Amino acid sequence: MRQPMFIKSTIIVFLSCLTSTLYPEQLNVGFSIADITPEVGMEIPGGFNKNISTGVHDPLEINTIALKSEDKVYIISSFDLLALPNEVVAEIKKRVGEKISIPPSNIILSATHTHCGGPIVDVFMSERNPNYVQKVINSAVDSITEALKSIVPTNIFVDSRDIEGLGYNRRFYMKDGTVLTHPGKMNPDIVAPAGPVDPQLISLYFTDDQNMPKCAIVNYALHSTVLGGREFSADYIYYLRNFLREKWGKEFVLVFLNGACGDVTQVNNLAPPEQREFGEMWAKKIGETLACEVYKGYLWRKPVENPILKGPSAILKVAYRSPDSEHSLPSKGLASNQENIYKREFELLKKIIAENPTIQIEISALRIGNVAIVTNPTEMFCRLGLDIKKSSPAQYTIIAELTNGYTGYCPTPEAFAEGGYEIQLARSSCMEENSAIKIVSLSRKLLAELFSE
Repeated sequence: MRQPMFIKSTIIVFLSCLTSTLYPEQLNVGFSIADITPEVGMEIPGGFNKNISTGVHDPLEINTIALKSEDKVYIISSFDLLALPNEVVAEIKKRVGEKISIPPSNIILSATHTHCGGPIVDVFMSERNPNYVQKVINSAVDSITEALKSIVPTNIFVDSRDIEGLGYNRRFYMKDGTVLTHPGKMNPDIVAPAGPVDPQLISLYFTDDQNMPKCAIVNYALHSTVLGGREFSADYIYYLRNFLREKWGKEFVLVFLNGACGDVTQVNNLAPPEQREFGEMWAKKIGETLACEVYKGYLWRKPVENPILKGPSAILKVAYRSPDSEHSLPSKGLASNQENIYKREFELLKKIIAENPTIQIEISALRIGNVAIVTNPTEMFCRLGLDIKKSSPAQYTIIAELTNGYTGYCPTPEAFAEGGYEIQLARSSCMEENSAIKIVSLSRKLLAELFSE
């Protein structure tokens, strides 16, 4: 008896789905880990004043993945650092290019933004240490080279899920019409948060033939400001990474890409003062909560569809804001009572602008099948990242901030009239006020290019 056509079609579709689950398409991938822990006694950048380290809480690392498809090779490395200065990125790409034939635009270098990292960037009163800068550059080149040497066929899966209750917007509308950053726990003058959070956790899993994970790219938008103190640490990312290594082996590579979290923190300003979202316990709570969700996502993973590699990039030029105009600091919240530091910042900015009046911003995009990664070198406000995701043609879109350089905060255009810490002129916040519009527009353009056939 002949089977009805719809039954045949159903069987074919079912077998096709079953085959794609059991036998996902492969990509040639290599991995590596490098230690970049500084010497005790070096500075820890991330605050207004100098912070001299007294110990090591956990090692700082570079985690690298190399992806190869036919003649295309792409590198993604995450660094346990506050930020990666433009010239450090340029030197790493230059030296890798001298050893291996790979275009600089195919190399993505991202900082996890730990505020317990090593002295590689000049920010407020902290200064980079030249010896440590060289250590990071040398380690990065070695890590990338090692990853390229270890390339093997690898299965690739993806998962996305929302994780609520870990991050909170730190900017608030106040009753007097102003906006303050960290106005204080349960401040009675708070009206409402001045921006959103992005709860999406995206995980890409790279597994061997037994489907044991060898590496994951994990993307979540949350400032790495939890642990604090005077010891070097990868912050909550250490606990995320360590938990997964206990499950999948000590050689497991975690490439953590921080999302658009320029105004997102672990601190819940609407919670009682006795709830302090700082320190080791809270870093462990956040890191291991994320790790459990990454592990859960692995159990419910889906094969990445047609994992082709494609990756355009472009350079955007923006102007500096002028340090000669009048600037007033907020009377309360973050950045208040820091007049001397900001006066110093104005003078330093004048010298920088005199040497080069424009800022170069590298925007990169990478397609891995139905997954897209789009990067920028800023501390991007969360709403801007959500705007990019909404218009993305990819099924999964990873926003990776603080990548391929450092150009400071990227607020929404209206934030400059509202106020708050993030818009205070300094080397860490100096781009022209419409920079966000240009960065979002170019990000959308590159994402569209990724999926144009």
